[in-house]
Amino acid sequence: MELETSYTFDAAHRIRGHAGKCAGLHGHTYRLELTVSAERLDPLGMVMDFEDLRELVRKAVLDRWDHATLLAADDPLAEAIASVQHEAPDRVVRLDGHPTAERLTREAWSAIERALPAHVRIERVAIRETPTSGSALARLRP
Repeated sequence: MELETSYTFDAAHRIRGHAGKCAGLHGHTYRLELTVSAERLDPLGMVMDFEDLRELVRKAVLDRWDHATLLAADDPLAEAIASVQHEAPDRVVRLDGHPTAERLTREAWSAIERALPAHVRIERVAIRETPTSGSALARLRP
């Protein structure tokens, strides 16, 4: 059985070296879509409680990324922003690579997977930068 949820978060990013407008710092209202599954339902007949999953995703991803600036670890803008943003230095998130939708999808998958209960597994994660554009990663089915 599968359980599907979605969440939104606002963040800024830039793709350093991009030939187009994504090279400049800009923001999105991202949508994170998540599908999890369990072979057996719990005693209440659920894969897991929606509120428990929401809290798990909040702690694993949203608390870190919402209203943050997502940049590559080697982007000089990361240090520049952190140096003047004394009130919230943790709102500059340095990633191992460019903060593309693809990278954010993989990062979200890893963070959520580590936090899930043992009997629940991720089937699909998608990150949408806009209503029409995004990245998805799905578990291969046999």
